[in-house]
Amino acid sequence: MLGKLLRVLRAGDRKLAMCRDEFSNIPETILVTSKNFSHEDRIPDRFTQSGNNLSPDLEWNSLPSGTRSVVVIVEDPDAPLPNPFVHAIVFNLLPPMTQIAEGAIPNATNVRERSLDPPLCLGKNTFGRTAYLGPAPIPGSGPHHYYFQVFALDSERMFQRPPGRKDIIREMAGHVLAKGFLVGTYER
Repeated sequence: MLGKLLRVLRAGDRKLAMCRDEFSNIPETILVTSKNFSHEDRIPDRFTQSGNNLSPDLEWNSLPSGTRSVVVIVEDPDAPLPNPFVHAIVFNLLPPMTQIAEGAIPNATNVRERSLDPPLCLGKNTFGRTAYLGPAPIPGSGPHHYYFQVFALDSERMFQRPPGRKDIIREMAGHVLAKGFLVGTYER
């Protein structure tokens, strides 16, 4: 019942990082794909909190010349919050890197035991953790859309501590060369 009541409350697609005013005129030329699901398909359970809470494989190509780093932000605009729910932030991915392998972004249970090569620079999800948080929408709230957004930047971004959504967006402003996204859906 709660899920049905909350269906009308949502942040909305217009509040996604890639739709913000500072990125609205950025060309959408990066192709983002996954071996685990196709664009607008259902995300398999193993990548959700109902399953193993693994981060899915992500691949991107068509980065523009001048790309010095890549940022990935995973958001759910269907969450009943003022802003999209952040499931993961990964930044300073350096070309020629064009993929994050399945399970490479640590989740809350394996964040301390993971030794990544190369190490990933992680920002904070909505719960303030530097980890991947798989989909777990409120039962009955309808299908949620998970945007795996990829941004090509003209430089690396430096932070004193892991950035949250506001921090990473502020630091990206004026440095984004191109963007792209992949959408997966999930419903409980």
